[in-house]
Amino acid sequence: MDLEAPLDCLSGGAEARHAKPSRKHSACRWEIPTRYNFPMPAAFEVRAVFKTFRHWWSRREVCALRNVSFAVQPGTIFGLLGPNGAGKTTLVKIALTIAYPDQGEIRVLGESVRNRSVLRSVGYLPENPRFPAHLTAWQVLRLYGSLSGADTKRVDANAANWLERLDLAGWRDVRVSKFSKGMNERLALAQALVHDPDFIFLDEPTDGLDPPGRREVRAICRELADQGKTIFINSHILAEIELICDRIALMKSGEIVEQGTIVELTSNQSGYELVVGVSNELRNWLHEKMLPFTAVDGHLHIHVPDRTSANSLIDALRAKNVEIDSLNVKKRTLESVFMEKVL
Repeated sequence: MDLEAPLDCLSGGAEARHAKPSRKHSACRWEIPTRYNFPMPAAFEVRAVFKTFRHWWSRREVCALRNVSFAVQPGTIFGLLGPNGAGKTTLVKIALTIAYPDQGEIRVLGESVRNRSVLRSVGYLPENPRFPAHLTAWQVLRLYGSLSGADTKRVDANAANWLERLDLAGWRDVRVSKFSKGMNERLALAQALVHDPDFIFLDEPTDGLDPPGRREVRAICRELADQGKTIFINSHILAEIELICDRIALMKSGEIVEQGTIVELTSNQSGYELVVGVSNELRNWLHEKMLPFTAVDGHLHIHVPDRTSANSLIDALRAKNVEIDSLNVKKRTLESVFMEKVL
């Protein structure tokens, strides 16, 4: 029997190809590309952005962003994933004009952020949000909604809707100084949405929430995306990003090191798994051959790294009259991609 063909079918699929930035000798001196191939129109575009922080007392330079370029399409949920210190928050601050790039440009909803009027259509949930302690939840939403320039009646209607949706209606007239961390986080999400923005930045949106709260945030994000709004999530929590995002970019030391859909990022296989019935004789044989395996529900799951090893193992098992229950291609997880590319 030809074992090569079925294994080829199992291991097939185009491998995602992502260009890596070309490094220069200096820590933050890069050549800026002269043209961009971003799909248009994009809801969010980052074009060759550089940012260096300089400490005047020590003359030390920290390059926070190095030639960062990517685009986010309208009506999608995009995740920027990376460890602490990767440059994620710096990028968001530049997009919100809290900080300014040394070089490059960021465009939101087709407009450069240098035109600050575009920020009226942007919502922002910061990490560790804080509100004036003497204000009630209702007053917070009216204040922040008015800062966007939105119509007062529209803000009031949206505020009532989001307080109800986020289970804060009963706390409408309570000062936020009495709110728990989870309640404060839900109120912060409400203030990011109260003026009905078309583009929403969410920085660690599920921090401090219980499992039902995290599930509700994911549901809200999907509903907003279905309405044509664009969600940009900044996080280092793999599970949340994997559950919700349509597309992901991995950031390390100020660079985008990989980007794509979950399927694209995890498309490469990481070996094969053969499942056979359990027996002491087979256990001992596997130990002698130093083949890794796990015992699950009366079966042995044997792990091999490649197609050649899998074919050899199949031949050996059949020679020993061992019946093979299944053969599976092992796919990479987002966690394994993260560990490989970022850490």
